Amino acid sequence: MLLLDKTKPALDPRIVGFVVILLGTTAMFMNKAMTAHIICVVAAVYLLTAKAYKPFALYLFIYIAIALLMANVDKIHNTSAMLVVVSLSYFAQKLVVLLMMGSFFVRMTTFPYVLSAMQQMKIPDAAAIPIMVALRFFPTIREDYHNLKDSLRIRKVSLSPMQFVIHPVRMVEYLFIPILMKSLRTSDELAASALLRGFEHMNEQTILYPLKLKTLDYIIGIVSTLIVAVLFYLQFK
Repeated sequence: MLLLDKTKPALDPRIVGFVVILLGTTAMFMNKAMTAHIICVVAAVYLLTAKAYKPFALYLFIYIAIALLMANVDKIHNTSAMLVVVSLSYFAQKLVVLLMMGSFFVRMTTFPYVLSAMQQMKIPDAAAIPIMVALRFFPTIREDYHNLKDSLRIRKVSLSPMQFVIHPVRMVEYLFIPILMKSLRTSDELAASALLRGFEHMNEQTILYPLKLKTLDYIIGIVSTLIVAVLFYLQFK
């Protein structure tokens, strides 16, 4: 979860963002089975280096299950069903890689240093502020969801998937409406906080957490670029 941790990350957030965008975009172009598997393995290795062991195991298991399904899709005799399975599996594979890289970004960055990176990159406030609000807002929604779930569990209210089928209106009332109201209140608090911190001020702001690219950052950036170049060569040769 991307929180207000002031611990300096191992990699520069600019390099992490570059790697995430590079591999995520590349995954969308990998149509051959070999290149699709390679990009997944590369994303899994990055996730493993970030010590995200649970997401690593989960996403890798899902990808392998999808790959096995696509390998045996010829056993489906219904042509329409086969096309549906192939199409859904294809997009699911891409989504798994994107989720891997998203988890890698969350594990390898912290909120203050992401803000500093965007300030040093001279990203306009019109783009930087919505990004930072989103990065801070979604973890808050997740925390509110867990708190609400614990509260409902104490009140003996089940949140099992079957309850959403049997009592959809009741589940909306118990779960989604409180989260929506809390989100509206949180958005007002974030807006007030931004105004108090002078986000509308047009002068250059002080960078509290200066960043400098290290040797490891250059190595990761170069290696990732070379991997992508090899993948595109294998894809289109």
